Amino acid sequence: MKPDLSSLWKHSRSARWRLPFALLASSLAVGCGQPAPEASEPGAPVTEPSAQDVVLEESLGTVDQALEGQVARPVVESLVAIPQAAIGKATASVFELKLSAQRSENEQFRGQTLSMVDGAQQLVFRDDGQNGDAVAGDLLFTASGTFDFVALQAEQQRIAQAQSQSQTQLTTAVFENRALVRTVPVTPLPTSVFQVGQRVPIRPIGLATLVDPARSLLITAPGVINDPTRTWNPCTNAGNPNGKWTFNYLMTEMANQPFTGVPPTAFVREWLKQWEAPRTINGFVNPPRGNIVPKLITPWPKLASGELNLAKSPFKLIAIVNRLDLAGGNPAYGAGNAGEGRFIFAATQGTGSSCYTVPFLVILEYGVDKTGCVALKAYAQQWQALSSLTPGSATYNAALENLTEQFAKRDLSPRKPNRSSINQVRTNEEWLAQPWELREFRLWNSQINPSSFSTTPPPILGLLNSHTVAQTPDRKPSVKSTLFPSYVNATAPSIVAGAYTVPLAWTASPFRSGRAIVTSTSANPLNPPFWSLPPASIPNRQARHVFSLNTCDGCHGDEIGTHFTHVDWNGALSPFLSGPLVVPDPADGAPTRTFNEMLARQTFLDQVANQSCLTSAFLSTSASVH
Repeated sequence: MKPDLSSLWKHSRSARWRLPFALLASSLAVGCGQPAPEASEPGAPVTEPSAQDVVLEESLGTVDQALEGQVARPVVESLVAIPQAAIGKATASVFELKLSAQRSENEQFRGQTLSMVDGAQQLVFRDDGQNGDAVAGDLLFTASGTFDFVALQAEQQRIAQAQSQSQTQLTTAVFENRALVRTVPVTPLPTSVFQVGQRVPIRPIGLATLVDPARSLLITAPGVINDPTRTWNPCTNAGNPNGKWTFNYLMTEMANQPFTGVPPTAFVREWLKQWEAPRTINGFVNPPRGNIVPKLITPWPKLASGELNLAKSPFKLIAIVNRLDLAGGNPAYGAGNAGEGRFIFAATQGTGSSCYTVPFLVILEYGVDKTGCVALKAYAQQWQALSSLTPGSATYNAALENLTEQFAKRDLSPRKPNRSSINQVRTNEEWLAQPWELREFRLWNSQINPSSFSTTPPPILGLLNSHTVAQTPDRKPSVKSTLFPSYVNATAPSIVAGAYTVPLAWTASPFRSGRAIVTSTSANPLNPPFWSLPPASIPNRQARHVFSLNTCDGCHGDEIGTHFTHVDWNGALSPFLSGPLVVPDPADGAPTRTFNEMLARQTFLDQVANQSCLTSAFLSTSASVH
């Protein structure tokens, strides 16, 4: 039986405990918290708990943490539907799912069953020789159910119309571990295939040309980032200080004072204190960046009370980003979410005509709390619809606000701390001090291993606290020379499959870092800003590459020839985000890989928005969080 929370609130020892009680009750009672991979690691309260606190925590149960990182899933070769009756919206059908015998990760599924979701229908695919499956263990899975052939026919008409408007052959791109592996010609299925007993292929097709990345994916248009009703420019004092895309509004909603009792001014000021003194995270120390006070806090306009005036926050909006491609899990298997929505701000320095943005970027990264293929498809369709509108127009900006409010406003995620959808806040800067440094902050959740947060000083409920950076080990020499190769060698198949999460500790030693740094450029081969050791230390070179690519300092470093920002303080995009990028392996010189990140995101958005949920079974796994 759950405890009476109002009674626990009333009998808490002092006012300082009431906020933790309120937040703990919310974040635990519903059953899910932050997107962190420490499900099996013990939780801990904020400070030394009383016996009553322990009873409360144990009574409310354990929060499942499994949203960051992925589990291995099948690599699909083909999928067909065979109609058993006249074509319609819900035609009785037999499905055949073929897994690639060339992929070692599929061996774990041989002779098993797979459950997949198509709308409200759950299909059980069998490779066990039972209930319609002809041969057990041949990696050809069979299921029975219904299929919407009317929607599939409409999709063929959409493809035909797109081809009629294109002077070149339509193709769809295939990516694995963010690298472009091939493009496949796209032609609509002939009408003759839609007959009883015919094998109708269900193919993963994303028409990238029907998604404008500057309108639907990474939005930096002046008419948007300078919208006078939704943004505020600290250099010109133009705009609306309370607009829906201002730093003021977003941090106020994140603080959620009506629920937490934390004033937004205190919420932001306590976050900025993370740079003022050392922070120990997972045994590693983030040193102070003392310039935070004279460069940012002292010049920040103040209220009469002396508190920060958030309405005049010295942060300018640089971009709004759709990261549907970060959807966790896979909707075909009934898992996943709608990825993230992000706001990128740059700090400003000076006043009036001498005011300008500086290399201190703050990225607010929100989880989009939607699950199920139907919800994901509707959400994706809204983003794709922006491609037909003019950025900066009243219609476009209103539609974009409708989308951002689906993750930015308060109380959208009752299962998370502060009831906010925020996953993490990341910063990327060299303005405060050298070297370039990326840090991460999360709202405290007592069911996450405390070592993933700052332990000296300890984290506080309701506030943003220093947290380990995703998928990135510390650059301490002993970690790089010993733990790094040991981990990659032990988990190489999972790394190559994109189904891993860098743990807090490896072989009982702290591993995941509290910050990512780039201490040199590629001109210094002794300490390149990516993760590498010679083949004698890491024989699986693809695992080395994938691991490095998914770290903060590899993705924002020379693993793909990037200089630490993908969107800089003036809104300029890195080569990784601005088109095809051909990069020789930085450690070995070969192979040469082709990246086209925007094409990948375009393809994914169009596929999710327009195709059957079952086509997402073809999607390759990526452990990327950047």
